[in-house]
Amino acid sequence: MSPVRRKIDTLLSSPNFLRIISIVIAVLLWFYVSGDRANEIVKTFKCQVDFLNVPPQTILKTEAKTVEISVSGSRRVLDSLQQGSIICEVDAKGLSLGKYRLAVRAIVPKDVKLVGINPSQIAMEMVRYVERVVPVEVTVKDGLPSGLYLESVHVTPKDITVKGVEKDLARIESVRVSPTLDQLKSGEEITVPVEIIKSQGFEDEVTIDPGQVKLMAVLAQGLPKKKVAVNVQVVGKPHSDYSVKAIVVEPSEVEVEGPYPSLGSLARLETETIDITGLSQEQSMVVPLKPLEDSSLKYTGASSVRVNILLKPYTVSKLLNNVAVEVEGNSIYPGWSVEPTTVNITIEGIPSEVEKINETNFPIEPYVNVTNIVSRKLMVPVQIRNTSKSIHVVKVDPSRVTVRAEVE
Repeated sequence: MSPVRRKIDTLLSSPNFLRIISIVIAVLLWFYVSGDRANEIVKTFKCQVDFLNVPPQTILKTEAKTVEISVSGSRRVLDSLQQGSIICEVDAKGLSLGKYRLAVRAIVPKDVKLVGINPSQIAMEMVRYVERVVPVEVTVKDGLPSGLYLESVHVTPKDITVKGVEKDLARIESVRVSPTLDQLKSGEEITVPVEIIKSQGFEDEVTIDPGQVKLMAVLAQGLPKKKVAVNVQVVGKPHSDYSVKAIVVEPSEVEVEGPYPSLGSLARLETETIDITGLSQEQSMVVPLKPLEDSSLKYTGASSVRVNILLKPYTVSKLLNNVAVEVEGNSIYPGWSVEPTTVNITIEGIPSEVEKINETNFPIEPYVNVTNIVSRKLMVPVQIRNTSKSIHVVKVDPSRVTVRAEVE
């Protein structure tokens, strides 16, 4: 072994050398640990914002869906942070519809200090989220050629549900499907997409359910036909004793044929005017329909309808005071007295008949019948003789009177 190698081995095996090496390693470890603890760094993370306590049927509109969170801590702790370790929240509790600027709250893990949030507030708008049921309209793409029309159309489902913010749904004019002529000629059930017709563009997403419907249609030759409701034109008033109870039209709808645009604008048909001035009984009559103003339209069948005018009588009440009670019937006693001698009678009838009642025209006669009465004193019911068919007795007061036999 060479002298140099021997000296190196002696040095490495020397206790003093080993002590020095141990001290150096310990000092280096102390500097590393103390330096890692004392030297804090700042790091920035992107954080998705969670919106809490949003009322039902309400959505939030905001451009700021994320914020930047600056935190401080040791490099070891910050490097170990994972997605979701920092939580960012905006609380909408107790808020109604409208625009707001709300503070962002950040929740950071232990041993991490929050330095800043950018932006610290988020501008947002709370809008109502609603749904609307809309009937599906059918429009043939590029229209139908002359001489063809849709005799019947069956759409399944007939209505679709549209969901979105209230402002967008107000812009919907109609919902339609547009099959082609070739599809309709096939005579088979087809599936067609649903299209929303709107007055302006939507600001947010609008969904439709379902997005497609099934359609079965029958093409026919000739002019389209449509059943239109009949409206009866009436002038005047019936007799003062009556009011119009109902006007019944048979048939209530009449079929008209003509081009689609003209049929679409035809809302109802009018009869010739009927004068019911002074009418005092129900009537049934055949009334012609007015000629159609649009020369391209015509009635497919009869151009008249039967009109039934039903009347309802007015009724008034009247109190007849102190009407004398008569005694009728055969008895074993020579005579009878009545107590009280008069009663009050409430009658009801049409105004003209009630007004006719006077001393010379008095159709109501109260009486008691003493036939086969043996007792000398007895309470009996008051009976009414009514010679009028249009006057009805509602009440007699009192309804019973006392009869006494006159022995001497």
